[in-house]
Amino acid sequence: MQTRTRGHISMVLELLDNHVRECIRKRGFTRLSPAQEQAIPLILEKKNLVLIAPTGTGKTESAMFPVFDALLKMPAGGGFRAIYVTPLRSLNRDILARMEWWCRELGLTVGVRHGDTPMGERRKQALHPPDLLITTPETLQALFMGKRLKKHLEHVRFVIVDEIHEMAASKRGAQLTVALERIVAYAGEFQRIGLSATVGNPETIARFLCGERPCEIVQVPVAKQLDITVNFVGDDFKHQVHALEGALNTEGSTLVFVNTRVTAEALGHALFHRGDVEVHHGSLSKEIRIDAEERFKKGEIRTLICTSSMELGIDIGRVDHVIQFGSPREVARLVQRVGRAGHQLNTISRGTILATGFDDLLESLVIARRAQANEIEPVVPETNAGDVLANQIAAIAVEYGEIERSRIREIVTRSAIFAGCGTLLDEVCAQLEEHRLIRIDGSRIVTTARARRYLSGNLSMIHDERKIPIFDMVSRRTVGTLDESFVVGWVHTGAVFITKGQLWRVLEINEGRLTVEPAKKAIGELPSWEGEQIPVPFAVAREAGAIRRERTTGQYTKEKESIAFAAHILSEMEKNRCKIPTDRLITLENIDDGVVCNVCAGHKANEALGRVLSILISARYGTTVGIELDAYRILLRLPSAIRAADVRDFLLSLEPTHMPGILRLALKRTALFKWKLVQIAKKFGAIDPDADYEKISIHRLLDYFDNTVVQQEAYRELLSGYMDVDAAAQVVSEVKEGIIGVAIGPHSIIGADGILSSRDQIPPPTADQAVLATLKRRLEQDDVVLACMNCRDWKSHTVVSRVPDSPQCPKCGARLIAALKPYEAEAYAIVSKKKKNEEERAVEQRLLRNANIVLSSGKKAVIALSARGVGPENASRILATLADGDAFYREILKAERNFIQTHRYWA
Repeated sequence: MQTRTRGHISMVLELLDNHVRECIRKRGFTRLSPAQEQAIPLILEKKNLVLIAPTGTGKTESAMFPVFDALLKMPAGGGFRAIYVTPLRSLNRDILARMEWWCRELGLTVGVRHGDTPMGERRKQALHPPDLLITTPETLQALFMGKRLKKHLEHVRFVIVDEIHEMAASKRGAQLTVALERIVAYAGEFQRIGLSATVGNPETIARFLCGERPCEIVQVPVAKQLDITVNFVGDDFKHQVHALEGALNTEGSTLVFVNTRVTAEALGHALFHRGDVEVHHGSLSKEIRIDAEERFKKGEIRTLICTSSMELGIDIGRVDHVIQFGSPREVARLVQRVGRAGHQLNTISRGTILATGFDDLLESLVIARRAQANEIEPVVPETNAGDVLANQIAAIAVEYGEIERSRIREIVTRSAIFAGCGTLLDEVCAQLEEHRLIRIDGSRIVTTARARRYLSGNLSMIHDERKIPIFDMVSRRTVGTLDESFVVGWVHTGAVFITKGQLWRVLEINEGRLTVEPAKKAIGELPSWEGEQIPVPFAVAREAGAIRRERTTGQYTKEKESIAFAAHILSEMEKNRCKIPTDRLITLENIDDGVVCNVCAGHKANEALGRVLSILISARYGTTVGIELDAYRILLRLPSAIRAADVRDFLLSLEPTHMPGILRLALKRTALFKWKLVQIAKKFGAIDPDADYEKISIHRLLDYFDNTVVQQEAYRELLSGYMDVDAAAQVVSEVKEGIIGVAIGPHSIIGADGILSSRDQIPPPTADQAVLATLKRRLEQDDVVLACMNCRDWKSHTVVSRVPDSPQCPKCGARLIAALKPYEAEAYAIVSKKKKNEEERAVEQRLLRNANIVLSSGKKAVIALSARGVGPENASRILATLADGDAFYREILKAERNFIQTHRYWA
């Protein structure tokens, strides 16, 4: 790494072409930022570079000023000479808007190409390629498939990768690194420039971009310019909103970051009356998001409530203050979010975290301290991902038609991600041949007709997700959708989850649909479909545990309310004779449902530890073990015979070295592993992209891919992406060495904190009343057929709300009236037949029983009989309870729920 001292603006500007200098002045630049001053000379010296600086420090211009300088000195025409890669289409849009002015002024051409680019524009680019092409990693892959486009890659002299930290940790990034090496085959070596937010391991990012090539790192420290305060705002939602409103009543514009879309919507709703607040998240349509961005930029609204959709550098103008609602969970996330405030040079970025509970408060204090000390999490690239390698081998075979295997190895191993792939490449080739994506002919790899079809559906390493509809049994309406991965990984009959700000309990999973009912409360940190939970890292959870042990809240904050609240919780624990779980003490607590294990180890380590314990208990006792967790506790749902002392024995007998093996066995049986295996098999071309995971035999799948690279990759991804096995093993080692103690104690407020509440849960108002009101409204609007069982010559189609209290036949005056569901109406034709067989006599008896119930109970019986799955027997039982008002509707709800859960088992 090379450190450059700040030079005078004119000195750095003097290095640039006159035209570029003129444009910089014309655009109103009075001085260059430290990032620009340090990066521009290095890029002009033709050095590869990673520039790490906060948002708003002019990173794009740092890269593009010297690139423009070089483009002006090159002969015109030929092909793409600079490629600018961003992770998002919305960023493409933003960069294009900024670059168009510069290119127009300098006489250069610019174009954008991504999935939505119109056909006419694509044709134009193929015939007359722009000097600067702005694109995404996926569309870059498509360039290798076109004859003309490939030719245009011969002229590439610069590749700029924006938000490189975002891509380095994903399979999209792994795929991009191979694409860069594939460009080298056409263009020779070109200059690589990476633009990154603050990361904990800059050298890894440089290696990710350049492989073994030399690369300079320019780092503009962000910590000096951060001013972060943590305020405790209580755990009552109304109080939290009130505190947020107080924070918004200051001058200037504010970004409010939240961790889930549910929270964004709930806060947006609560603050709607202000008229100066908009919500911005990935589920909203592009038009709504652009409109919110534009209105914020123009100052028409002062507050934007957003999720991670606003972390990346989309230009929204001036931001005076950033508020983080709830703990940001990760240091890097906080630094990037707060870095959006105070975009003028040398201004301080001000951020406030509003902490909403005990865990939340200590975690926020730790993250704020780490941000100001520049202790940022490292980015971990997806090294040797088997499905990415498969995708790229198939792509290279299509690109060349046929190619030596040694040449493929040469291309992919120049990338840092696959530098050590060894025998993996041969194993992947063998697997691809099995699925007819390549043919191996001696030392040559030959493409197939199937490969091109495969590539057109697999340009991206982002897995296609089906949306599963959520059907509310009470309102009989579809209330939303869930991602397939969420359903497979989390949802089972009886599970409670949160979406649209409301709690739902699953009654049935059938035929690609979830049937649910509103739930009143839930145990455990609720999974919510809004992207997976942001996991709290091991180091953060451990430090929060250390604050509990050392009582050092006062060293992290001077805010009296925060100090008093933390002290109150810890003294309550002592008053109740409960041991306080810390970084050095795991406590186990018996509850009615099982055992709470309080472990300060973060989400991923607790996920690994919880699954190991659950498989061992399950194997020993032959029982299923439920598991719910957050960063500070694991709830094991157990039969009443298994208690905390048993769990302690398992924990003490664990061997750290055995954990990966146990987890592989444990995972193999889970729906999560099946889903991941299907995803990866699709990327290997083994399963068609639109295959339905429900219809695939899991046993055949597990057998077929046993001990293959497909299975290996599923394990690698789950064990590294979803869990932190190393951190869990460290906890177990420290338990064995006596560094961490294990104690059994009574159920405590800390043990119950995360289990009886969810940090991402917004409670619905009086859920019970709302559910019953919905049920009443639905039943009143249900269609019903009234049919006389006396004269057997009258029926009337109506809705329940119009039925009189005592229905009567207008023809014969009798009150023996059956209330039928519309689909039962054709059975009425049977009753007037003179001769009936045994089955028809049974139908007649059923209708008579129905009519007798209506005769004795009137409209109340009609309401009960119109409910789903309620026939004469169930209606009699409901009416026999003599329940009235809400109690009557609760009985109907119970009967409907029972029907949904059991009907598929009926003969």
